[in-house]
Amino acid sequence: MRKNLYTYLSLIIILTISYIFLSCASKMPALYKDGKPLTIIEYDKIAQKEFDNDRFDNAITAYEAIITNYPDKLRASTWAHYEIGFCYYVKEEYDKAEIYFRKVTNEFQEPAAKKLARDMLAKIVEAKNKKKK
Repeated sequence: MRKNLYTYLSLIIILTISYIFLSCASKMPALYKDGKPLTIIEYDKIAQKEFDNDRFDNAITAYEAIITNYPDKLRASTWAHYEIGFCYYVKEEYDKAEIYFRKVTNEFQEPAAKKLARDMLAKIVEAKNKKKK
């Protein structure tokens, strides 16, 4: 009887800790302060932190906030598109990644981003070919 009680309590503790960990791990930081957008630098810091913690969907959301809130900042928008593509690449969602990398190569003028996007498009071709084999 006592052994069953310890097993039951251990299970409850493990489930509670798991729930707390998972709910905290996936929570997206606030993207607005007092109803106003954050700065590009703040969005970028959020996105990098989320990416570093393997929360790629949250990183994508932060980069999308740059695109949405700062459409006239072409350099920031270019790199946000590139980073979204990179997040999708890491998630192995190659078709989505390709859309963003192609947008960087076709619609923006940032030379470094265009080169990196072309390199990533080549890696996507390689990755897709490996999956076929």
